[in-house]
Amino acid sequence: MSRTIPYTHWAYFPDRAGAETCAAELADYVTRISEPDPDLTPQWLLLAARDVEIAGLQQRHREVEAIVIRHGGDYNGGEATYESGRPVTDPMIVQRDQGWGNGTTR
Repeated sequence: MSRTIPYTHWAYFPDRAGAETCAAELADYVTRISEPDPDLTPQWLLLAARDVEIAGLQQRHREVEAIVIRHGGDYNGGEATYESGRPVTDPMIVQRDQGWGNGTTR
């Protein structure tokens, strides 16, 4: 039996078009695209989340990084979020599902 956890990858793009084409290629992920915050960065943020097998996590990193680079983005790694010692879906994904933030749901 393999163990899975919710995991979110982060990537930055110089324009919305690059973020959207990358998100389309990551069809097996829940993706969110956020407009740049001029006080922080001129880049568009793409979050890509899904449950992953822990044993295959490094391979998934390489795959997602290659897709991001192919679409002109900068891969910023990924993370699992924990609450009370248990893995949970990244709040950045859940909040946007509930209409919070300035992200675009795909």
